Amino acid sequence: MKRKILGCLLLSVFLLTGCADQIYVEDVTLSLILGLDLDEDNHLVVFMTSPVFNKEAQMKEEKVAVKAYTVRNSRDLFDSTVMALTSGSKTQLFLIGKKLLKQKDWIKYLDPFYRDPKNSVTTRIVAVDGPVSDVIFFRPKDKPRLPLYLANLIDTAYRRNITVKRTLQEFHEQTIEKGMTASISEMKKNSKIMLTGSALLDEKGRYKLSINPHENKLLRILQNKKRGDFPFTISVPLKPNGQDKHWLSFGAQGIKVKTKVRYNGHYIFDTNIKMRIGISEMLFPFNVRKDAAKLEKSIQTKLKADFEHLIKKTQAANIDPFGYGLYARAYTYPEWKKVQNQWGNEFSKADVKVKVNVTISGMGTIK
Repeated sequence: MKRKILGCLLLSVFLLTGCADQIYVEDVTLSLILGLDLDEDNHLVVFMTSPVFNKEAQMKEEKVAVKAYTVRNSRDLFDSTVMALTSGSKTQLFLIGKKLLKQKDWIKYLDPFYRDPKNSVTTRIVAVDGPVSDVIFFRPKDKPRLPLYLANLIDTAYRRNITVKRTLQEFHEQTIEKGMTASISEMKKNSKIMLTGSALLDEKGRYKLSINPHENKLLRILQNKKRGDFPFTISVPLKPNGQDKHWLSFGAQGIKVKTKVRYNGHYIFDTNIKMRIGISEMLFPFNVRKDAAKLEKSIQTKLKADFEHLIKKTQAANIDPFGYGLYARAYTYPEWKKVQNQWGNEFSKADVKVKVNVTISGMGTIK
């Protein structure tokens, strides 16, 4: 009997504790999008987008901008403006203006997200080509709420490998990884918001260059990341002069990437890429059954040139978003140890050879 009474008392205490900690959704401002940018005087501006649950409010989304010294300081300023207490536990997107991304120590503003367990580290981090305010205060009439719209836009593009998708946790891992530099999604606001590809950062997390959706697919392949779809539309050189444009679309499947590394005064990487493709569009007359080998060779030539162009572009910027440094550390550690703190500079001097092997496995239902 005493045990039963004691159990009831304990249960009552637990129930009372839960009731004391509860908070109504109307009393919380959920920052679903957080944005960071610099104004004309290089002062930090923090933006926030949150849903409004009040029945009397006509606008169901609240957008606020404040000038602050730090992200944590901005929360106090938000609390003095919005109707409820600000919470970052449900933040979906973290938008960073390109002007801020070029600054030396901008990453320090992410500190509260890694330090405070109430904040989310699964937030998607995105670079904005232009003012962050253009994105934050965009109110499309034919789209759902901005946080849902942007999150779905990134997820869909990521499945097609148009852009990378990077959470704060993944971004932190990339910034402390010496064998690879970070890459994040990039978007731009013109008449509408569109993903322009990915932004590539250096060893300190500063913006270096942007790559378009086609280059992003090449990046993902070189990273040996093969999830999702890889649709390509390219112009293949069928004649020796290569001047005529013959447009072809295909989907790549069964992609296999093998990389070997050796050191001979400088690093030498040999990357062999094999893929099966299914032709989905061909805007020129060609007998694929008869001359498949010729078409395969033309596609290989074009893709090889594109891979090499992307690699040289990153080497000129002293960055390695592909992770070739991971191979250098794994297979040539004594040499890697000497250059690990200047890997971007060392990779710029490396000789990277790419070989592409394409096999046409499908040409459509109508031959």
